[in-house]
Amino acid sequence: MEKKHRLLAVDDDIDFLKALKKLLTKFEFDVEVAIDPFKAVEQIKNNSYDCILLDMKMPGLDGIQLMDKIMEEDPLVPVIFISGQSNIPLAVHAMKKGAYDFIEKPIEPERLIMMLKHAIERNAWSKERDMLLTAIDEKYQMIGESPVMKEVFKKIKIFSTADAKVLITGETGTGKELVANILHYNSPRAGKPFIKINCAAIPNELLESELFGHVKGAFTGAVETKKGKFHLAQDGTLFLDEIGDMDIYLQAKLLKILDTGEFSMLGDNKTYKANCRIISATNQNLEELIAEKKFREDLYHRLNVLHIHIPPLRERREDIPHIARFLLSKATDQYNKKILDFSDTAIELLKQFDWPGNVRQLKNVVEKLVIFSSGPIIEEKQIENIFNEPLFLK
Repeated sequence: MEKKHRLLAVDDDIDFLKALKKLLTKFEFDVEVAIDPFKAVEQIKNNSYDCILLDMKMPGLDGIQLMDKIMEEDPLVPVIFISGQSNIPLAVHAMKKGAYDFIEKPIEPERLIMMLKHAIERNAWSKERDMLLTAIDEKYQMIGESPVMKEVFKKIKIFSTADAKVLITGETGTGKELVANILHYNSPRAGKPFIKINCAAIPNELLESELFGHVKGAFTGAVETKKGKFHLAQDGTLFLDEIGDMDIYLQAKLLKILDTGEFSMLGDNKTYKANCRIISATNQNLEELIAEKKFREDLYHRLNVLHIHIPPLRERREDIPHIARFLLSKATDQYNKKILDFSDTAIELLKQFDWPGNVRQLKNVVEKLVIFSSGPIIEEKQIENIFNEPLFLK
């Protein structure tokens, strides 16, 4: 059974509250009411609500004052004001202070239900986004105080608010997918899907179907209609990872979609609108691939409207101590070890290494060190032992 959305309605008119609760309960909302704004504050402190409905004028504490107290307890919960005709200027003022919307009395039920659904949906998106951004902030890949990384962070901040295509370049393990996530979840499309496809991981004969979808009977084995990534990413972001590995034939189809804004499923003549932001990434040199006739120049210019290059660790060695210590803290928590730090000589050794696998490789090394270490400090010799392993990537 789907969980009911929980509402709190605050109004000093008890008859209005009873009628409102009866109405909203019919639409499967779980409704609590309060006629005293001070008691409402206590309810808000002790409970979590998906949306709060407030009367504009109440004795002792007006709606705007109550909203201020609500924001102190739960800054994300949407607040909808129920306003009489004479209170509309106050309701507009409340929206400027952070209220989601207002509705006039007498209430139009359909309009109120639609408003509630939109407010709750946006609240869910905001919470999901904040949770992801918190997780992203904790990710080791984006730690850096070096000038080159500060430039990357600056571009990410600017490009997030744009709706243009972005090409992310960088070696394996530098954090290209993480940057794509950050761009999406800080964009106006944040509440919509973020769909990823790795162009190198799927055979070319299957990649076309994965991207555009197919109808039943489109080819041998197409036993049912299946939507592709362009469908699934509608109104959101489509992340084309390892775009440099895409077959030249599919590059032409992708270019056509970017030119026309439309696509068709395999085996279907019907066209669909491709309303999604395209972010692509590669660890290859696309200009060299263009010279070798392996990548279309026109597609390159289409995808490369905005460009972010993530530098390898060897070009920002000053960041290595910060990243290593952050990873150490994470790994000691994960494996329940009491390791405090690296020795100075151990840090210098980490800085001297070129890290061909970049941050991903550094993470693996730190985890190994934590697993096999027993003392409070990781020493240079322990790192040398890992570097000297036969299968270690150098």
